[in-house]
Formats: sequence, C-alpha cells, structure tokens
Amino acid sequence: MTLFSNAFPLFIAGLAVVVSGFALRSYWENLESKFSRVWLSFSLGIIFWLISELIWALYTLIFDIKTPYPSVADIYRFVGYGFLFFAIFTYVELFRPVISKRIVAIASVFVLPTSVGIIPPLLLSISTRASAMNLATLLVDLAYPLFDLSLLAQAMLGLLIFTMTELKGKMGSVWLLINAGIIMNVFGDILFSYANLQNTYYSGHPLELFFHLGYLFFLLSFYTHTKKL
Repeated sequence: MTLFSNAFPLFIAGLAVVVSGFALRSYWENLESKFSRVWLSFSLGIIFWLISELIWALYTLIFDIKTPYPSVADIYRFVGYGFLFFAIFTYVELFRPVISKRIVAIASVFVLPTSVGIIPPLLLSISTRASAMNLATLLVDLAYPLFDLSLLAQAMLGLLIFTMTELKGKMGSVWLLINAGIIMNVFGDILFSYANLQNTYYSGHPLELFFHLGYLFFLLSFYTHTKKL
C-alpha cells in the first residue's frame, strides 16, 4: 500500500504534466502573448506539484519518513500554487469586460461561505494543539486552505464567465473541470490537516483519493480545452 500510495500520485501527476505540455505546444506563440503565458504557467504549476510528489515519495520510500510534513515538498507545492494562480487569474483577466457585478456576487456567495466553513474550524483545531506544534507546521496548515480558496475564487469567475455570459457554452465544461480539481484539493488539504492534527494520517489513507481526483480533473480540463479551441 505504501508503494502504491507514493507511486500513483507520480503517475497521475505525470500524466497531467504531459497533457498540459501538449496544450502548451498547441497554444504557444511567444512570451508576449498572454495566452501563451497562461499555458506556460499551467504547465509549470503542475510540474512543481509533480516535483513535490517526487520529493514526498523519496522521503517516504528512501528515507523511511512516514509523514514528511512539513518538508521541502511543501515549498514546491506552494510554488506550484503560485503558477496556477497566475494562470487562472491571467485567463480570467482576458475576459474582464464581461464580468458583471452579478457574476462577482454569485462567486462570492459560493466562496465566502466555503471559507467560513473551513477556516474557523481549522483554526480551532490548530489552537487546541498549538502548544504541541512547531511554527512551520502551523503556518503550512493555514497556508494550504488559503491557497486553495484563492484559486477557487478566481476559478469560479472563470466558470461563471463561460456559463452566464454571451460566451456561455464555449468553455463551460473546461472551467467546471478546473473548479472540480481545485475543490478536490480543498477537501484533500482540509482532511489531511485534520488527520495530521489527530495523528491519524498514514500512507495510503483514503483522503489521498481527493488529490488523485484533483490531478485527474486538471488533466481532463487541459485535454478538453485543446479539443474546444
């Protein structure tokens, strides 16, 4: 189970890198092109996540560290978030003129309650064990949901652009898949934080399925995008 738990993320993340690479090749013009920078950033984001998975596997399989958290793997994961946020933000900015106050309000109605439902309970759980945790663990536990929610806020705008404006139907399925991928990471990160706080996480834990599904949805979104445009 430990071998599969560490090998499968490398496989599914590697597939996502390959598909994002094909998309980048399809859309690449030059660095001056915003659309080219979008797909370069998507590819780099997934590549950094793949490197993070590789480092985690090395810690677990080679150095026999059961739960390497926090570790260097998290640094690569965070860098990947930065590239993905830039990709999604820049993509959405291309269609900024069609974003109405109504769309912003609908996105806020979805994201804000999600944030309220996630952040305070996590803070409460962390506060009950703060004395037994080091500062790095505290910061990383808080960083993941914040990064996830930042991605989700932008991705929701992308979904609404292609489902509620004159652009409806053109890329709606792509952004639905991107949102699904981010939401899977939201669930995975929150459950991992709780399991880690309770010392119940182990390699091969069922919560890892959320991360696997996240890669799958990103992979499908990249593939679908190349078929629609």
